[in-house]
Amino acid sequence: MATMNEIIEIVVVSMRDAFLAVTVFVAAMVLLFSWLQYATSGKFVEIIRERKKIQPIIGALMGLTPGCGGAIVMMPMYARGYVTYGTVVATLIATLGDSAFVLIGAAIADSSFVAPLIAVHLISFIVGVSWGYLIDLINITPNKPIGDFGPTFDYDNPQEFDESNDSPLDDLPREIPGGLSYKILHQGYVLWWGVTSIGLFFAIALLVWSGQDPDFNLELSFDLTTRDGFITWVGLLGTTLSIILYIAQRNWFADDTEATIGDKLHSKRETLVHAASETAFVTFWVMIAYLAFEFMMLFGGMTESDLARYGDGAIAVVVASIIGLIPGCGPQIIAISAYVKDIISFPALAANAISQDGDALFPLLVRHKAASLWATVHTTIPAIITGLMLLFLGVKF
Repeated sequence: MATMNEIIEIVVVSMRDAFLAVTVFVAAMVLLFSWLQYATSGKFVEIIRERKKIQPIIGALMGLTPGCGGAIVMMPMYARGYVTYGTVVATLIATLGDSAFVLIGAAIADSSFVAPLIAVHLISFIVGVSWGYLIDLINITPNKPIGDFGPTFDYDNPQEFDESNDSPLDDLPREIPGGLSYKILHQGYVLWWGVTSIGLFFAIALLVWSGQDPDFNLELSFDLTTRDGFITWVGLLGTTLSIILYIAQRNWFADDTEATIGDKLHSKRETLVHAASETAFVTFWVMIAYLAFEFMMLFGGMTESDLARYGDGAIAVVVASIIGLIPGCGPQIIAISAYVKDIISFPALAANAISQDGDALFPLLVRHKAASLWATVHTTIPAIITGLMLLFLGVKF
């Protein structure tokens, strides 16, 4: 029977570790890539306009950028007729959404995750490009879901390609100021970044201390006058602020919307605001994953090796692919966290990475319902095939 002290310890340690092991590193990466998107968005539109033959490659590269921003900006381009349907599918296959930051954070903290981080992105890119070109080659579209080999349905087509100078990024809406949630997010982000900066300092220090002493272990302490106690409170405060920002943004399963992307692409301040909210979103779901795994072991009497037995094999690959069907990044963060916790295999990780569409499916759903429906099918098929192939070949990391 679990005691209250054990439950409290699991909650506190999960909150502390989620912030110090994941959040602070994710924040740095989110800010970097958000700034790059802000700085290069206009140039990108011109590049993809002029190079239609390599659009699936460009789409897959956009999908590879951590977070959902790169994938989301592709959706209005499809609606405007700028890119092919194969490009959309290539983008969705390549993207890992916000769950990519979980792997990046793990790789920063533990070099053993560098190889799977590179491998899963490389596999997603290759599959995305290959599948994207195949789809365009045999003329697969939402109206012709199996291309030249099947019937044609009467769905609305995207607009014809427009040679005007209007950018499809102008189609992205903006957030409407006002309301308590907006104020919390647009004022609280300053405090959040302050605590995160302190947390990043201690997270790096923890890596140094662990490197110097293999037996080093951060003790659970609530005494602010001690090193471990102070670090614990930084982690608790950081996660608490992240939860507040997560609730304030009122997007439970998807953090990025067209409005937030539109804001980020046109404002440096909004880039900081939404980098904070995006990281807070990742923090919340990582904490949920940590708590779920720990409580399963506590109340189920299982160990991590017991859980890992269920995460290996063909069934795990199929289940991971099906989880990828769920729109939004939240469930996918839990799936990727399961790999970091050594609960699911690399083939299952790759299957989920290929199948998931992150938050990009929502703007596609608004603009073209048929495309969003068939896109989930057209990304899940290669996910299952690739996952089973990796499993058959015995690929492990």
